[in-house]
Amino acid sequence: MIRVDGATQVYAVLGDPVDHSQSPRIQNAAFQAAGMNAVYVPLEVEAPRLKQALEGLHAARVLGLNLTSPHKEAAFALVRERTPDAVEAGAVNTLRWEPEGWRGHATDGAGFLAWAEEAKVDPSGRSVLVLGAGGAARAIVPKLLELSPDSIRVVSRTAEHALSLVRRAERSPGRTRLHAAALAGEGGLSWDLMVRAISAGPVSDEEDHWWRGHTPHAAVLDLNYGVRAAAARAHAEAKGLRYEDGSALLIHQGAASFEFWTGQRASVAVMREAMNAVG
Repeated sequence: MIRVDGATQVYAVLGDPVDHSQSPRIQNAAFQAAGMNAVYVPLEVEAPRLKQALEGLHAARVLGLNLTSPHKEAAFALVRERTPDAVEAGAVNTLRWEPEGWRGHATDGAGFLAWAEEAKVDPSGRSVLVLGAGGAARAIVPKLLELSPDSIRVVSRTAEHALSLVRRAERSPGRTRLHAAALAGEGGLSWDLMVRAISAGPVSDEEDHWWRGHTPHAAVLDLNYGVRAAAARAHAEAKGLRYEDGSALLIHQGAASFEFWTGQRASVAVMREAMNAVG
């Protein structure tokens, strides 16, 4: 049972929508395991009101925030200070209260590396297809480059958005070949690993055109999880593809957020148990 009193520290996740988020479940479990008098709540904030929300929550001394779609890129310009990971991504998903303003961090990239290692997915020397070029993809692609894939093709609804991410990634050293394309463009190109970083929902005909390029032993890492990943999971299974939803990513990036806020290591085991709990 979460205790709330005058000394309770408050944390929150902001999104639109946000009712699907399992972050409150895993973060409250982590706070309890650490013996902290803290509570983590979901707050639905429409995109035009993000600046107002961040100012109000800082004034109320909410100590930490997570940001989900559509706020990760917009919040980058609204924080006072940014970590190197946030600067590299050009997006933030984690904010820490400091007296002068919010300090922004990007934990999706580190969470992705932990997820890939846990799932025993090695992109080294392989062809990677990244569907989506939003805040999460912007954090993941620079970390993906550290694993030395042969190539990364970023596909977004607009070619300009994909190209922006590719140009940012080109600043990193390495021999990985980088490409950008529009979702409605030429698909069917060969890939060994898909990182699906787009909004949940059925796989559209445009998206499926890109799925068709999978190699025989390809895998799909989908950032969506739970019921939001059901359609893509079924789509992958129908094609005989290995599929992993983003529940492990949520846990690992959430653990990184917890440490950024508190200076303590979160119990990944406790967070995983909470994620898997029924109800």
